[in-house]
Amino acid sequence: MPAAVPERGAGVPEQSVGAPEQGAARSATPPDTALGEAMRQLAWYRKARNRAKLAHQSSELLALLTTSATVLVSALRAPAAVTASMAALTLFLTGYRQIFKPNERWTRTSVAWLTLHHEITRYLHRPPAERNGDALLERVMEITMAENRDWVEERGHDGGPAPS
Repeated sequence: MPAAVPERGAGVPEQSVGAPEQGAARSATPPDTALGEAMRQLAWYRKARNRAKLAHQSSELLALLTTSATVLVSALRAPAAVTASMAALTLFLTGYRQIFKPNERWTRTSVAWLTLHHEITRYLHRPPAERNGDALLERVMEITMAENRDWVEERGHDGGPAPS
């Protein structure tokens, strides 16, 4: 039975990376380095996806709250400094969302994670003798390079911070 691919949002179980088939001795089966690399990339994209999701949802919620609070404090005739501070915070959050684009980052990392997940699933559902580690590794590299290229192109078009 092939090693399990982690479910959405689940951690990557260490025993699934390069785990031998059931009934086989651990020392008799060489580690599957291509699968190990694919699983490492999958874990990285899962973490990046989750961070981007949190950043996106937090910035959207804070922008909604500060915008609403600005209107509320103005209607309550709060001092001008309070109203201006709330408006400034809203403006800051708008700039953050335009520069760092957490929604786009969330989308890109989710697509990369899902594509890697599908590739690993296809690989693991083949009989061990038919698995092509080189092909899997090539697909992993294609997926990560495409995501990185999209990120660099986006940074170049919007005048955002240059990649470091």
